[in-house]
Amino acid sequence: MIQGKSKRRCYFFICGILSLINKLILKNKHLIFFFSTTNLYDNSEALFQYLIKNGYNEQNRIVVAVKHPEIYNKFQFKNVKFISVFHSIPYIFRAKYIFYHNEMLAIMPTKKQISIDFWHATTFKKINKMIDPDYRYDFFTYITATSELYRPIFAESFGCSEDRVIINGHPRNDYLFMKESEFPKLNIDPTAYKKVLMWMPTYRFSFNEVQRDTDWSFLTESGLPIFKTNAEVDRLNDYLKAENALLLIKLHPAQNTERFHYESRSNIVFLTNPQLDDLDIHFYSLLKDTDALITDYSSVFFDYLLLHKPMAFTVDDLESYQKNRGFVFSDPQAYMPGEKIREPQDFYTFLSHCFSGVDPYEEQRKIINDKVNYYKDGRNCERIVRFVGL
Repeated sequence: MIQGKSKRRCYFFICGILSLINKLILKNKHLIFFFSTTNLYDNSEALFQYLIKNGYNEQNRIVVAVKHPEIYNKFQFKNVKFISVFHSIPYIFRAKYIFYHNEMLAIMPTKKQISIDFWHATTFKKINKMIDPDYRYDFFTYITATSELYRPIFAESFGCSEDRVIINGHPRNDYLFMKESEFPKLNIDPTAYKKVLMWMPTYRFSFNEVQRDTDWSFLTESGLPIFKTNAEVDRLNDYLKAENALLLIKLHPAQNTERFHYESRSNIVFLTNPQLDDLDIHFYSLLKDTDALITDYSSVFFDYLLLHKPMAFTVDDLESYQKNRGFVFSDPQAYMPGEKIREPQDFYTFLSHCFSGVDPYEEQRKIINDKVNYYKDGRNCERIVRFVGL
């Protein structure tokens, strides 16, 4: 996202000119373009892998724009090229098919192009026009949403008509249905533990401190909700060790980690996006093999519903978060099918339920799953490819 109003105005002005030029250039029906200002990851990475696995690069050229194309030299696929994001414009002009997510690619596609924005989540928090109505966000042909419930929500968030919102699951969710295990890449044997749990706190303060979604009082010593000191995290580790359970804590990629010292322990392992990238781990393929999820306002729980496993929510700053950032639903807790954690004892209670097989929210999870996930089959990439006509 472009930060600063003057920079945004300049960016949109330049892209407006480029949009006009785009109308004058012929399109190549065999050119597929992926755009990312960082690396190839998440929904875009999942779709790219699907195209390669199914041979779409045999008859088409696939160009991928990323921040550091040199790290992809290991990929030697036929008709596939990785380029710097700064060299994107000629390919944006010529590509018949454009895919991206969570980006501000403000060059408007023509009627002879199909541009798909996956966004990056079934948003639970307010985004885009719900927060900042002064800017335009609908620089795509279509945007995907996971259910009819989200069609009007995404239309409002991106300022587009509802017929431009297509219903399709996230491509990355296809990894939830794959058999391969990613635990060996972490040198972890999940069978050695009674339970392996995943904790995914969303960020409260972004790495560049531009975004703050809660009060400063929640800036804790540990950098985590609920367990506010490192001593409390140590006691949690002791409990997990006694129960022979492993807790993986996946930090949000936008979380500011410079203020905190995230140190793994015997039964608590911190994970970051760069670490997972270095180990070539598909996070959702790792997530599928955990036994339960703890999160808060991160929409990952909508994806995790597809696994039919227990989940819990840390809500100690719910009121502050709602005031600072806000949610797409007036009553967010009605869409959170799991135990609500406000203090350490609630966290321990949820763990105890997981270890003993108590699952009081099973039926509620099914209800919410049907509301937010129309497709539950792991064929999201296939549907997108078929929809655009590749």
